[in-house]
Amino acid sequence: MYLLIGIFVALHLLATFINWDVAEKNGDRKIVWILLGILLGMFSVIAYKIIVFVRKRKEHAMSGKDVREKKKLTKEERKEELVGTAMASLPFIGFLCFILFPTVVSLVMSFFELHSYDISSATFVGFQNLETLIFQEPSGSTYVPDMVNRAFVNTLTYCISVPLRIVVTVFIANLMAKPIRKCVSAPVRIILFLPSLCSSVGVTLMWQWILQADYGIVNVFLAAIGLKKINFMGDPNWFWFSVNLMVLWMRATNIVNLQAALANVSESSIEAARLDGASRRQIFWKITLPSITPTLFYVVTMDLIAALQESGIMQFVTTNGVGPDFKAVTLSYYVYRMAFTSIATDGLGLGCALAFMMAIFIITLNKLNFRLGDRWVCYDT
Repeated sequence: MYLLIGIFVALHLLATFINWDVAEKNGDRKIVWILLGILLGMFSVIAYKIIVFVRKRKEHAMSGKDVREKKKLTKEERKEELVGTAMASLPFIGFLCFILFPTVVSLVMSFFELHSYDISSATFVGFQNLETLIFQEPSGSTYVPDMVNRAFVNTLTYCISVPLRIVVTVFIANLMAKPIRKCVSAPVRIILFLPSLCSSVGVTLMWQWILQADYGIVNVFLAAIGLKKINFMGDPNWFWFSVNLMVLWMRATNIVNLQAALANVSESSIEAARLDGASRRQIFWKITLPSITPTLFYVVTMDLIAALQESGIMQFVTTNGVGPDFKAVTLSYYVYRMAFTSIATDGLGLGCALAFMMAIFIITLNKLNFRLGDRWVCYDT
């Protein structure tokens, strides 16, 4: 906790020192020394805790009775250790270059106003970007007013649909867990696992073709039986149903995971319940469902995170890029539109600020999810 606060204060100081003259005009130069004192205090506490931790580890190591002397490594062992360290450092270097460094730069840029890709032209504005996103609509927004709130509501709507998809997933997995012929179960598993091998863009375009308003397979069938064609992707009333239907198949690997969890439910517990006179419904709710709650919790968590970060599907599922009544504009997609599509009006600074607001929102929801998971997840076998 101290480290996170210290990093945040350090980044604010860095952003202030980068544009010192503008900071003086905004009045932030006066509080620089106060922030510097807070930063030094934070790092002093962190250093003290590190020293105490190291001392405790040394005392614990020396108190052990079986203390072995450090063995000198041979030339071959040193070479093997060096090669192993070099191989293990490659993912860490990739993490530093492609994850940590862009994240830090994005956090710093959230305190600036920038309408181009030239960082030297950035203007320090402090927390003005956050105030703009929370209390007022960006003045140069290319969308209708109050678009940030609409994107937030769309993201929440997409997240609320996660439990509904999970219920359908559990139902299908329970059906597939029944004794059926291998010639039937094997092709079904292949069909369900197929989306994980395909690009999400390709799957989205396929479903867009299936649900096309004029010549899509579904509408051709509806017209053949005398029913009216439905504009699935253009009608606001049908849009979320179409997206959820598409995502249900794209996340069909969850059905395979839950089917594997159902196959591992204790047969002895089920047989004992049957001998006690329990019905099928009672066996499912009292034995089967509690036994698969760890896998169910994993599926819910991963689907929730994916829903909060969804942007690719919304980008390709509609022809105009925003959907009917702007229903395809989620927070993640709006960040992309701000930072890249409408950089001249919204800017990179607003996009970075909204990205970190979204990160805080995701962390909060997942924290709540884990707290609630402690109440209903059963890890007893």
